[in-house]
Amino acid sequence: MKKMNFIVAMVLGLVSAIAIAQSQTPVNITSVTPQGSPAQFANYSGLNATFTFQTQNTLNAQFCQGSDVCTLATAPTGPYAYTVANTRWGTYKLNNPNAGSCSPSITFNGQQYCLLEFHFHGPSEHWVNNSATDLEVHFVYFKLADFTGPFGLCNADSLLVLGQRMVGNGNTANPAWTNVFNAIPAPNSTGALSGSTVSFNIASMMGMSNFNTAPSYRYSGGLTAPISGATLGAPSTCVANTDPNNGRPWWGNPQRQLTLQVYPQIVSWVLFRQPIQLSVAQVQQFRTAFADGNARAIQPTGTTIYYANPN
Repeated sequence: MKKMNFIVAMVLGLVSAIAIAQSQTPVNITSVTPQGSPAQFANYSGLNATFTFQTQNTLNAQFCQGSDVCTLATAPTGPYAYTVANTRWGTYKLNNPNAGSCSPSITFNGQQYCLLEFHFHGPSEHWVNNSATDLEVHFVYFKLADFTGPFGLCNADSLLVLGQRMVGNGNTANPAWTNVFNAIPAPNSTGALSGSTVSFNIASMMGMSNFNTAPSYRYSGGLTAPISGATLGAPSTCVANTDPNNGRPWWGNPQRQLTLQVYPQIVSWVLFRQPIQLSVAQVQQFRTAFADGNARAIQPTGTTIYYANPN
């Protein structure tokens, strides 16, 4: 009987692992389902204002922080070998010092989301019709109701990520992004904030005034890099808790995420179809800082990709 129970547990664990892997991110978008009544954005006029965020270069940042349980070897061998300070997962981030007060914020599908940070990947993590672009920017919002709830950011829509691919073309810089790319800081051993700030206008940078009329690809997926429980805060039991029997989704610590190549599926993805136009020099500013690239490989598409607001 014990042997049978063990086999059943193994099968259930395998099925669970397969289910997790099927909705990982990013994906190559080659087939879409028209979405006749997509979830609507509202109350985002505040994005058309000037905000000041703190800059950070996480090229040498360690994933294990605070109360994270990290017992794996720093550099295991095998197909998922990595170092804790791994250049592969570094990025340039701009962090919102007012995230806790939920400003700026946006309403999506009737829920209020607060902008936590935005960061970059090169080349683009998402592909469209088998083609990548030079860069991709991710504006990461957290759902206020989940963040203040008993379990933290553990639901399939706890994070809302607005993504746009970016293309370097010609010699004329995109003025809305000049301050951002001119402020890329040097990395440090801890990935700490650089001490510098950047002011910008999000609506101008994204190049759109109405998200509800902009064509976009939408799906439920995951993060594209490991995340620390300390990053999301103590309530996020789905990331920080090492007990898989607590009734919540469980992802273990960042090293476990790296080893299993499975990251928390807590993201509602909205990837706008129209890329942002940059100059070649602006793209090169990022590439100089992240010469090895920092985009996760595309994953098997195991979820429906919806296409909203075609025009």
